[in-house]
Amino acid sequence: MTDQVKPKISLRSVIFLAIGLFAGFVLAMVIPKLTNQTDERVASYEEVATAQAVLEAAEVLANQPIPSNAIAQVANQLPADGFDGAGLAASMPIDTKELWLSWMQSNRTEDPTFLEQRWALAQDYILSKELKSEADVRAFLLTPREYFVRDRNRGYEYADTWLQIGYGATITDPDVVAMMTSTLQIQPGERVLEIGTGSGYQSAFLSSLTDQVYTIEIIRPLQAETEELLTRLSEAYPAYNNIHRRLGDGYYGWEDSAPFNKIIVTCSIDHIPPPLLRQLAPNGIMVLPLGPPGRQFIMEVKKTANADGTFSLARRDVYNGLGVRFIPFLDETGKSYSGSGTEGGE
Repeated sequence: MTDQVKPKISLRSVIFLAIGLFAGFVLAMVIPKLTNQTDERVASYEEVATAQAVLEAAEVLANQPIPSNAIAQVANQLPADGFDGAGLAASMPIDTKELWLSWMQSNRTEDPTFLEQRWALAQDYILSKELKSEADVRAFLLTPREYFVRDRNRGYEYADTWLQIGYGATITDPDVVAMMTSTLQIQPGERVLEIGTGSGYQSAFLSSLTDQVYTIEIIRPLQAETEELLTRLSEAYPAYNNIHRRLGDGYYGWEDSAPFNKIIVTCSIDHIPPPLLRQLAPNGIMVLPLGPPGRQFIMEVKKTANADGTFSLARRDVYNGLGVRFIPFLDETGKSYSGSGTEGGE
């Protein structure tokens, strides 16, 4: 029988092994935190690139498919007598900033700093003619943008720029929102369809112009997030109860609630969707960012009924050649509608 020799481990080896294990534990705990902080910082300040927006939204849509009937949720049905948001706007004094601030502080519980910023923007847009009518000015002044800007962009609530809201989507520049809304020339009681609910800011703006607002969002988690926000705000802002919300593909509009006097599209496309043209009422107006990816022009499209029963369309570039950039109009698989269709008529 042979004697077995037991291996000996030196004290130095034990010490080095213990140090290595401790260092590995520390790195395992610290590195993920540092990585998460870096990712969060980059995500907070990264500009929206069209290609990335398409990929991100496509992933969301692929994981959360829209039902075949393009309807997954209809929320907040109007009470028998909808709140008169336009009437409230008309009763608000706007002759001077002091009168308006006094009224807002008596009727709302909003931060005075935001009120000052909102008033200043409104005066700028009156001068630039991006807010054209008194009704548009009043609706703008009643809409608290600070509630619709997401947490990642606190401090930029009234910055004159677009901001990320997640899922590859953005909240549009306030001046562009003002210009597109003013172009629609909305009258109280008119039925308005919005394609691309996004943050909910545009819908809230519309609810102070008419009590018939319909809005569609295709990205499921974004629609759910904004639905919760509008529902929560509606107690203090009852006009938001007049906003009919739906999860679905906006390319096909909202057939069972058509026709619409006005339609606003808040995502870019290179043609006018034929279903939306069909759902636009005679003598109605549609506003949308029209053009190829990367550069669009905000177009006003007027639909006029002819004596022979046909319809004609008249277009106008509302910014007179100034290009804009919007996120792309996507289908339920995340594919852009630009390049996939041709313009339809009546």
